[in-house]
Amino acid sequence: MANHKRVALGPVAVIYNLDRTWPRADQDNVERLIALMLSGLERLKVEAEVVEIQDSLEPLNRYDPDETLIFNWCEGFVGMPWSDFLVAKELEARGFIYTGASSRTLRKTVNKEVIKKTLFEAGVSTPPGRALHHDQAKDWHVFPAMVKPAGQHCSFGVSRASVVESQAELVRQIRRLEKEFGGKALVEPFINGREFHVGVWGNRKPETLPLVELDYSRYSDIHDRLYTFESKFNPQSEGWNGIGWLCPAPADAELSQEIQNVAIMAYRAIRCRDYARMDIRLLNGTPMVLDVNPNADLDPESVIPSAAKTLGFEYGEVAHRILEFAALRLRNKIATRHRRLRKAPESA
Repeated sequence: MANHKRVALGPVAVIYNLDRTWPRADQDNVERLIALMLSGLERLKVEAEVVEIQDSLEPLNRYDPDETLIFNWCEGFVGMPWSDFLVAKELEARGFIYTGASSRTLRKTVNKEVIKKTLFEAGVSTPPGRALHHDQAKDWHVFPAMVKPAGQHCSFGVSRASVVESQAELVRQIRRLEKEFGGKALVEPFINGREFHVGVWGNRKPETLPLVELDYSRYSDIHDRLYTFESKFNPQSEGWNGIGWLCPAPADAELSQEIQNVAIMAYRAIRCRDYARMDIRLLNGTPMVLDVNPNADLDPESVIPSAAKTLGFEYGEVAHRILEFAALRLRNKIATRHRRLRKAPESA
């Protein structure tokens, strides 16, 4: 893949969010990432502009959907949590071709119970789980168990307390999540096995990037062997500093192939597009999909850019590759229209 021949791209608009109520450090990080992507694309001779999105896509009014490809880096409309699918839906209504998952897939993946059901129906290995209110906890008998909000992303609501070892702890944790987030909690067996995060990109023939393993070897307590919200986003947290990242992961060829196969099955089952990340743990040696993340994080230190870097892809080249997958849809859209126009006089 490092020898991939780049496909020429037309004009690109990179759309993103910047909520002025966010902490200054978060705003600075967004601006850093946008500048990094823009400079990376410019080095590859891509005509790219950045467009800040707040509560509508009106800033795109000056762009022609037949000419401009959208790099969709929006997490949603400002002030509307988990509205990324609404951004995608409006892009579709305006006729734009954009990177990443469709509005239908983004809406589906808001609900972890729906993800699990879809994986089961597609024959993808995943831990059995149920979405429960606290008064239904008496029906759950498998411990230790993992408890997380059924309708949140980015590990919101995931902490050391998410691993419970009794029904009493389960009831308490579900109550906490109901109070903080509302709705049900997804409960599933806690798998105390090796954890891999697998980047996948492409469409007709998706490919896995080198596996990333999360190294919990310094922890013996199962409550610490977990990638929590704090571990992901707080540089002062124990998990941020104590959980190692191994890339490429130290896995033999047979295990690597099994993990890659399951990751691609999950990618297809959820109808991911262009790029995504699969979170997988081993249960007695069998890869089990914990979560599917379309439009996964593209921070340079995150899974997809880090894994691609081991293959020789610089940051701008990662963005370019993702845009290439979407550009094929734009070319097909224009070609289909031309074919219809040529046929129109014949049928008139």
